[in-house]
Amino acid sequence: MLSNKINRLTPTCLLLAILGIYSCEKVEKGFLSDSIYYIENPFTIQQGITATSSTLVADGSTSPLRVVLAGVRNKKNNAKADSMFITPQMMSTYTDAVTYEDSTLARLKAKLRDSLVAPFSINPIGGRLQFTQTSLFIDPGSYSIDVAVSNVKGEKTLRDACNIIVTPMTTIDTLLYKSWTTADAAGNFYSLPDNLQMDITHNGQGPNRIIFQWKDKNGDFFNPAAGEVYGRDQRPSFKHWDPYYPEVKTTTAIEYEYPQGIPELPAFPSTAIGFDNGICYYRVDMKYTDIGLHVNTVSSIKYYVTKGTYTITYYLNNVVRKK
Repeated sequence: MLSNKINRLTPTCLLLAILGIYSCEKVEKGFLSDSIYYIENPFTIQQGITATSSTLVADGSTSPLRVVLAGVRNKKNNAKADSMFITPQMMSTYTDAVTYEDSTLARLKAKLRDSLVAPFSINPIGGRLQFTQTSLFIDPGSYSIDVAVSNVKGEKTLRDACNIIVTPMTTIDTLLYKSWTTADAAGNFYSLPDNLQMDITHNGQGPNRIIFQWKDKNGDFFNPAAGEVYGRDQRPSFKHWDPYYPEVKTTTAIEYEYPQGIPELPAFPSTAIGFDNGICYYRVDMKYTDIGLHVNTVSSIKYYVTKGTYTITYYLNNVVRKK
């Protein structure tokens, strides 16, 4: 009788024994693929533009997938570029409308809110690439990034995870208007063909200056320091749009320092006497032109990158400078 009971229990005990053996084996946690990648590769970004990429393609890896930046290299010379990408830079926004009455640095700064923002970061969950407006401080070029990815399974580093192409900012300034005339001593004005030649150049590594200069048909500079060029009466010149620093006249140009990092120049839309859009009126005095007439230049320019040197050159191909 006892023997029969033992025989009936044996299959059950055997099954429990087998399950016990398997339950003692370690269950592997999660999965971390060897084929994780960015679908947008290369990722192209223009300086000064806010942009984000898609997240990493996880290829079935267990979520959440945590991602940190492991390094940035300049592809041209393999030099480290981490600092340029991740060092916080100052970004300014206005807290209230700026007007011509905000004519001192103190009043202007009272309406500015400064924030330190890194040009580049990686979203820690999923690895989205994130660029801010301070990407303006990243030099144009091609870069490669390494990222470290991890989840419950473990961690691995993806070398050359994504190539990043930084292109120059294309909308650095906008020429809204230009014209020129001549005038005699009696105040009579004479129209000229609508062909005033101008150049606007920007050197992002130069001092914060707006430089105006005038060349005659032979390429000779007129001399503002000697009174050959000046702002017209009852009209704005750039000192009315940038009242924060003194106007400086040199032998070849009129120069204006400006506050770095403000959203754009001019900082306010209109002057006290109703002129708009940064319009500037200058005169080359008739005493220094071979045609015996004043030459008047008018231009309206918006400047969107408030860092570096802008040089505005007027080519007066109708006159020769008298020395």
